[in-house]
Amino acid sequence: KDMGSMEGIQFRTGDIIKRMLAGAEAYAILIVTIGQGPESRARQLLEQGEFLEGYITDLLASALVDSVADQVQEQIRHLVAEQGWVISNRYSPGYCSWDVSEQQKLFSLFPENSCNIQLTDSSLMTPIKSISALIGLGPSVRFQDYTCEICSMKDCAYRKTRATESR
Repeated sequence: KDMGSMEGIQFRTGDIIKRMLAGAEAYAILIVTIGQGPESRARQLLEQGEFLEGYITDLLASALVDSVADQVQEQIRHLVAEQGWVISNRYSPGYCSWDVSEQQKLFSLFPENSCNIQLTDSSLMTPIKSISALIGLGPSVRFQDYTCEICSMKDCAYRKTRATESR
């Protein structure tokens, strides 16, 4: 279940992510956030009874941070393409049975307070609208458009499709 060692840190990503990162010769680790603003605004709207607006603000903030992570991932894709390499999908602690407590190890590779993101004792990030991820790099890794069908977490909140459950 070990992914391997990085800077002397042993990650336990689980079998699924380990398999998806097979062939990686290097790794890119990223953390991104859109800060406290959208999160605070959504909470304010909800407290004022503006439930629809608060919910929509929260959804837009989630989409925005995901878009930022996509843009960083594309930059990584372009950088490694110059070497003839490709990238894997990005994987985050908490997905595909990768224990969220591994977030502590991942964050230890960054300077303290990077991007003004803090980890709670339970390894959740604040601001909430933040993403951390690991991407495999190399000539023989693969990128797959949709990977939810490989994951055993059928009731995951981030699952992109429910169609695979009926198989």
